[in-house]
Amino acid sequence: MVHEEAVNVIELSVNAMVMPKTIEQQLTDANDEIADLKMQIVWLERSYE
Repeated sequence: MVHEEAVNVIELSVNAMVMPKTIEQQLTDANDEIADLKMQIVWLERSYE
């Protein structure tokens, strides 16, 4: 999972260098990432119950 996340970060970095995103696109991406992280937290909390 860590390797997959590292690959995703590299791909995002390369894409950012090739085609700059608008502020609106960056905000949308950030909100999507926040939602994903919240879901990961929920799953982690469930595993401790």
